[in-house]
Amino acid sequence: MNYPRLAIVMVLFLGACQEKMTEDEIARIGIESCRKPAAFISKIGFDPLKSAFTSSDNRIKGIVLIESGKASNDTLIRKWQEPSWAQFGHMGAITTDENGNAFTAPIPFVNNLENTLATIHQIYKINQQTGRMELFAKLPKIDSVAGVNSFGILGLYYDCHGKKLYASSVGGSTQDEENGSIYVLDPKSGEILDQLNGFDAMGLFVGGITGHKALYFGHARSSEIFSIELSKEGTFLGKSKKELSLDGLGPRGMDKARRIRSDKFGNLLIHGIEFNYNLSAQTEKLESVYKFGYNKNEDKWLLLKTVN
Repeated sequence: MNYPRLAIVMVLFLGACQEKMTEDEIARIGIESCRKPAAFISKIGFDPLKSAFTSSDNRIKGIVLIESGKASNDTLIRKWQEPSWAQFGHMGAITTDENGNAFTAPIPFVNNLENTLATIHQIYKINQQTGRMELFAKLPKIDSVAGVNSFGILGLYYDCHGKKLYASSVGGSTQDEENGSIYVLDPKSGEILDQLNGFDAMGLFVGGITGHKALYFGHARSSEIFSIELSKEGTFLGKSKKELSLDGLGPRGMDKARRIRSDKFGNLLIHGIEFNYNLSAQTEKLESVYKFGYNKNEDKWLLLKTVN
């Protein structure tokens, strides 16, 4: 039997079966609003339109819901925490889906006694109806070789278009070896559907600004931002490529992309921090926001503004 010929036919068949996207559909990815607040927020008396999850309050362990408001000239902030939100220690990245469910992952804080290599590779889900946080998925076990860094999951992003959850991890990386991965997960079952290995990534974002649906991600070892093309369903196509760099920009000149998002005009908003795989970097949180616009004619990103 001619197996090589059969393999070629199967590849062509699968490629032909991939659903195509229109230019307008691609252009709206990452720009068009698709998320809504969790149902439980109004039940506790908070205004869903003025409320948001945060993990940046170092004085409070886990996730906190904050509501912002104004009284005269003062800004009032109310805080609320469901008991389960502090159960699994300090948390890092947070992302929400189109129904209001939130996904988050633990980070080491000051030391790794609270979250060890055995627990740092887990993703938790806050149910939009009940508000309770429970274990959602476990990523592959981290190899605890000598010199492995203390961090695991540094980036989470839910793509409403392809209905996939993306998670980036530096778990298993050492000072000299880059062993991180980016995972594509089913947001219902937690099953890993695809992965990109050998890359330490931080901030994640799915957009179609350049005319192709792509996952954008910051490099945890440099100031560079990369992308990799995605199928309509959200799996990886081809190889990753460099898009732009934060090198020499801002007050520190060597920021890494903690968070990447798009404004309504299709400009990339990159939140940059100093990160060197040490725990002290998580406590200071000095951050700058870099706005980049895409020049279609030159096929390049141009720095438009920096906010320190």
